[in-house]
Amino acid sequence: MKSQRLRLGEKQRPNKFERQLSIAFIIVIVVLAMLVPLFSSQSGESLLQPRGRMYLVGELAEDDVYASKNFSYIDEKRTRALMEEKQKAVPPLFSFSLKATMQSSQRIDSFIALASKAPEGEADSLSLIDTGNVINRVRSMSEEDRPFFLQALEETTEMILKQGLFAAEDVAALMAEGYESYVLQNTVSMQKAEQMESRSLAAVLTKETLQTSLTAWLDGYRKVHPMFQPYLLLDALTWLLEENVVYEEIQTLTERQKAADSVQNIEVLVERGEKIITKDTVITEQQLALLETMGNEAFQYTILELIGRAVFILLSTSVSVYVFIQFLYAEKRLYLYLNLMLASVVLSLFAMYAVSHLLQIQSILFLDSFLPTLFAPMFTAHITSKKRLGLVAAFLLSCYASLMPQASAMTFFFSLTAGGICLYFFRYTFKRLEDLFNWFYASVICSFAALALNLLVGLPLQSVLPLIGGMILNITISLVLVEALVPLCERVFNIPTTYRLSELAFSDSPVLDRLSTVAQGTYNHSRYVSDLAYQAAKAIGANAMLARVGGIYHDIGKSDHPEYFIENQGTENKHDDIKPSLSVAIIKSHVKLGLEKGREAGLPQEVLDIIAQHHGNDVIQFFYNEAKEQAQLAGVEVKEDDYSYTGSPPTFPESAIVMLADCVEAASRTIKKPNHSKYQKLVHAIIMGKFERDQLKDSQLSLTDLDHIEDAFVQTLIGRDHHRIEYPEEQDPKSRGE
Repeated sequence: MKSQRLRLGEKQRPNKFERQLSIAFIIVIVVLAMLVPLFSSQSGESLLQPRGRMYLVGELAEDDVYASKNFSYIDEKRTRALMEEKQKAVPPLFSFSLKATMQSSQRIDSFIALASKAPEGEADSLSLIDTGNVINRVRSMSEEDRPFFLQALEETTEMILKQGLFAAEDVAALMAEGYESYVLQNTVSMQKAEQMESRSLAAVLTKETLQTSLTAWLDGYRKVHPMFQPYLLLDALTWLLEENVVYEEIQTLTERQKAADSVQNIEVLVERGEKIITKDTVITEQQLALLETMGNEAFQYTILELIGRAVFILLSTSVSVYVFIQFLYAEKRLYLYLNLMLASVVLSLFAMYAVSHLLQIQSILFLDSFLPTLFAPMFTAHITSKKRLGLVAAFLLSCYASLMPQASAMTFFFSLTAGGICLYFFRYTFKRLEDLFNWFYASVICSFAALALNLLVGLPLQSVLPLIGGMILNITISLVLVEALVPLCERVFNIPTTYRLSELAFSDSPVLDRLSTVAQGTYNHSRYVSDLAYQAAKAIGANAMLARVGGIYHDIGKSDHPEYFIENQGTENKHDDIKPSLSVAIIKSHVKLGLEKGREAGLPQEVLDIIAQHHGNDVIQFFYNEAKEQAQLAGVEVKEDDYSYTGSPPTFPESAIVMLADCVEAASRTIKKPNHSKYQKLVHAIIMGKFERDQLKDSQLSLTDLDHIEDAFVQTLIGRDHHRIEYPEEQDPKSRGE
């Protein structure tokens, strides 16, 4: 008996194969969630490279090409131009040469001393070849002109050396390079210049420009001394002076390199959805370079980034599976539901890759509304009849979608929001027209949500219509798949979905037809029990449709011996002619027969459990008392277990509700002149009796639930047995003398 009770009502352990399958699904999902974004990146790269080879500079583009994700590149041309500009902005650096200045001064001093001596002095003491015969020309001057000339030479030399004499070839080369200014870093006294001011290269003094640059200066001497010879002075300066300002080429190049190094690379951001190539336009070299850059950046994850992705995937998967299990901890179909949810997620991941690959082949911008993340949440919610489990699937897929290379900052929020909206609108409906309205409402609201969230990340205006169209198409395809696969899974796994329970509750079946034919009383009793159970289950938030179906089918075993049950008897009672032990055996048999008929009819396991548990292991009190009376007279003992049902107490709320509804409905028939207080007293006594006899200990019902169930039972009974006014009988025409 104990083993039989365990078989009928005790919570089954999860199938080992189902647990192993769940682990396998989790491993596959983690691997796919890691690989799908990576393969999507690689597929984008492989597609871009052939496109780059296909297009040539100067040809017309065959398609519009958009940036599939945000990426940046270094504009080398602009960066190089900016570096050249910075280098150009560094003027040539010049410095006074102390050696050249001293040497020039010494030469002038030696020349003045030599020119003042007798003619027998030689110019060789200057270590210079006097090609211009300057010394002899100076010596040939009169005694009055020579001192003035030598004084003018000394003053002009001082002015030139102080201003600086530049090498003509350096100045010419720099001006040929486009430089128009220079910076003199020090003074003739070798002190650092107080201000590094730019000066004009065109105004510098060179030996070649002395004549033009010193014209005004020399005219001053001519005015003072008309016999002054300026050309002789210029020849002397050209012969004797050394360029005392030198071009610091190495230092200049160093400063220019520092200026170039200070330039930061010009990084250009290409946003997702930005058009790179326009159809029927000429392809440029820059556009091909952009395609190549986008392809090169398609797969650029560092080791740390890959580790971070793996940790994120493992964490989100573990949390989602844990929450899913906690929601269905006491559910016998826990691993079946978990496997179906995981299978739908696997299909969604494959669909993500397929959609990404197809859009890249067609050169279509990948938008968030194209992500196939709606099917799995809706499928899970319909299969389990629990929307919160659909939200778990939506959260898991949203985490995976956020890792796609085309994902934006709002992808996670958009995917989760769209899933929640669809779960809210797509629920069980009795009319097909309601499904159409729900589809319309979900499409409109999801489209607005998609538009709002994507505009936050800078969605181009030309992508608005594709975004909305993709959202509507996504919802439509997901709904079609759900409507096709949910009935299939119902039949294959015999799952009590809302649709399946509705069919059982409101459609005729052979077993109910036979029950209504051979046991009309039991059939009517079952209908009333189903109504009571339905209202009570609604009151506590349990599965009301499961309670309704359980109430309808709980007594189908009575169709084999209907005459032995009081609701089908008339004035004659079959039990009056047989022993209590035999009566108990017949009464108890309807549970086992009901299970057999339920299995033959293909009822879901949950309904079979309600049939098996709707009497628990309670005592059949009437026949037990009768047997005790007979045993006392005969002097024998009666075992209580022999007069008890062989099932197990209810293990889930709906089963306990049907048990209570069964007892309440039967007992309510015995009340004479029923009213609210009588019903309330009866219902309370029945519930407390079951509670005290430990029939509700495994039912997962709280005391608060029992209070709500009691109220629901009372209200339903009052509605069933409502009073009507008594209509006066119509008088017989003969009695009125007509």
